[in-house]
Amino acid sequence: MSVATCLGVDTHERPPLRWARDHWEDWGKIEPALSVVADLLDLPPWLNQASPEARDEVLAALARTAAHHVEAVSVITWLLVPGAVNLARQLADLSLDIDALVAGQLWLTVRTYHGDPPRRVAATLLARTRRDVMADLGVGDAAVRRDRVWASAVPMGTVPEMPGLDGGPDPERELVEFLEDAAAMGALTREDRALLMDVAHEAARLNVPGRRGRGGLMTPSVAELVAEDYDASARTVRRRAAKAVTDLAAFRRSTL
Repeated sequence: MSVATCLGVDTHERPPLRWARDHWEDWGKIEPALSVVADLLDLPPWLNQASPEARDEVLAALARTAAHHVEAVSVITWLLVPGAVNLARQLADLSLDIDALVAGQLWLTVRTYHGDPPRRVAATLLARTRRDVMADLGVGDAAVRRDRVWASAVPMGTVPEMPGLDGGPDPERELVEFLEDAAAMGALTREDRALLMDVAHEAARLNVPGRRGRGGLMTPSVAELVAEDYDASARTVRRRAAKAVTDLAAFRRSTL
């Protein structure tokens, strides 16, 4: 499945792009930078001829529009498909599902982008997508940093092990209690707490090396096993688990 298909923008007749096209004039009234073309379909060729500053103005305006209309996220991803395809090609040896991984991360990256920085917008979004995809796959400096975040977020350095018989600390119990505290304080949903426990148990059962992405929790084989129980895709499991770990790290910092 191609990046564009995964994003749902392989044709302008897809609902998000069709809706955006129907409301393009209204968006232009709120964000004048979008009035550079009368029809959304004329935007790609216009951007190809525009200056870098003008392109950034349009993309930043779309990002602001996305705060109220999620369809604008699809418009931005549609415009970035050529760059995303190149990115997926560069990372193709890391995963058989790289198109879906790049597409999913690009959508999340665009969704959380609010126009900062307002320069080199397309390059920034693609660079962030590349970094996060590699981190989720346990590759590169970002993966190392995320491993450190996971190690500081839970009361142990690795995924939970089975309780020992030497009377020492019980890492599994410590993890359960920490996740329970996070859920009780609203830092995690009960569903995400359960998901993290399931992912951690599978990682421990498979003896996944802790140096892999986020303490081994983002390993594809782990996500695939958990996905079977959740009736979801491995990509969805990894995305949810990654967000839960990020939320957990923020909770940890808030309690220090």
